[in-house]
Amino acid sequence: MARDLRIDTLRGLACILLVAFHVVGSERTGLRLRADHLLSDINQVMVYFRMPLFCFLSGFVYAWRPYKGDALMFIKGKVRRLLVPMLLAGTFFAVLQAFTPGTNDETTDWHLLHIEPVAHFWFLESLFIVFLVTACLERFQILSTPLRWFGVWALAVALFMFTDLPAYFGLYGAVYLFPFFLLGLGCKRFSHLFERIPRYWLALAVIAYVLYMFYDETALPGWNSLTAVLLGAASCVALLRSQMQIRWLAWIGYFSFSIYLFHSMFSAASRIVLVKLGIDSVAVLFVSGLLAGIFGSIVTNMVLRRVPLGHWVLGEQKKPDTAGAKLVKPSPTTTLG
Repeated sequence: MARDLRIDTLRGLACILLVAFHVVGSERTGLRLRADHLLSDINQVMVYFRMPLFCFLSGFVYAWRPYKGDALMFIKGKVRRLLVPMLLAGTFFAVLQAFTPGTNDETTDWHLLHIEPVAHFWFLESLFIVFLVTACLERFQILSTPLRWFGVWALAVALFMFTDLPAYFGLYGAVYLFPFFLLGLGCKRFSHLFERIPRYWLALAVIAYVLYMFYDETALPGWNSLTAVLLGAASCVALLRSQMQIRWLAWIGYFSFSIYLFHSMFSAASRIVLVKLGIDSVAVLFVSGLLAGIFGSIVTNMVLRRVPLGHWVLGEQKKPDTAGAKLVKPSPTTTLG
């Protein structure tokens, strides 16, 4: 299956937003900026777009190769793709964070490691649950028509707005992600319906509201409000409908899973080293952290693909020995699910 330049472009954008978010952090993490700093304001606004876009793309890609009825094979594939990297990379991250001076937080209750998700690795646990629920719905053809799909999407939005599940095993995150995953699935499966939506109307509506949020901080919608869900949904559909194709972003997007796994380690290392060298420029720390998070992760991906058992950390199948063979890029389904 050929790669889709549009989707890889959006993956690249999502990666940049994600790494920038963790580089900036909050008043107690990352660069520890004041709440009224411009980068802090941007971080606050981007919360309505960043993870929704990641999960939207996961749903869109899933619709390329949906569940076909072999439950055991489907579950084994998602365990290998999501849970094994979460356990390996997530545990390494937790240990590194706990014993490295200058990091933001420490994991204190080791008995609940991964029961309470570790840092950003909650996404992998939550997405695994989303895939299981989706497979069950597919088994009974509940997502097979636009009307049924919309009913499930509306129910998913209601669950996110009105339920308060615990964070254990990524349950709360799964409820948060599910509407956007379903939206991505729907945009692929029922593309003829979404293509009727005027792309410029959506884009102008999202841009207008973003500018309004910057103008008036009281306009920031609640985390689980209908406004927040619709804003995230509209932005995802608008970005997809834009048909944006930028090759350097798509190249970054090709490594999106590795960037998700490893970016925090490299961006934090960059900040710690520069601060110890006496560099306190916010601009330098931000750009360095962003570049380190992205390119450090890409190099790690390349290294792991060349060492024994490295494919387990990346959630990939072991590739046959292809020494001297031409490199063939994997299909779109190899990134984030």
